[in-house]
Amino acid sequence: MTQHEMRTIALQALYLANQSKTTDSEAVCLRAKNALNLKDFPDYSKKLLDGVLDNKEKLDSAISAHLKKGWRIERLDSIDRAILELGLYEMQNSKAIEPVAALNEALNLCDEFSSSKSKAFVNGVLGNFVEQR
Repeated sequence: MTQHEMRTIALQALYLANQSKTTDSEAVCLRAKNALNLKDFPDYSKKLLDGVLDNKEKLDSAISAHLKKGWRIERLDSIDRAILELGLYEMQNSKAIEPVAALNEALNLCDEFSSSKSKAFVNGVLGNFVEQR
């Protein structure tokens, strides 16, 4: 399984977590395994999921700081929010991927799961974090 496929599984699990408003990683993994018809939840996907859920408050606060005035993270589409959280987590914490590559991966996820408007939005928000490094 490729890193992109494992990142996609993590994204789908985060989407489920955002929908149910839970941070219980084990419950999310089980639900995602069932929903995605997976035999096993990949280790890399679990690492990403755990990292985002463990740092959700910090990630959401950082993302919120780059939203338009008057916008709250709760107003974002659930899949776009999950893409932002996953992308920012990878940008800030992954030793295996450079921040610019993590941004590109987030944009690839937009191509698969969201819209071109969302892709531009995600690029604009996460681009702020590439420049800060």
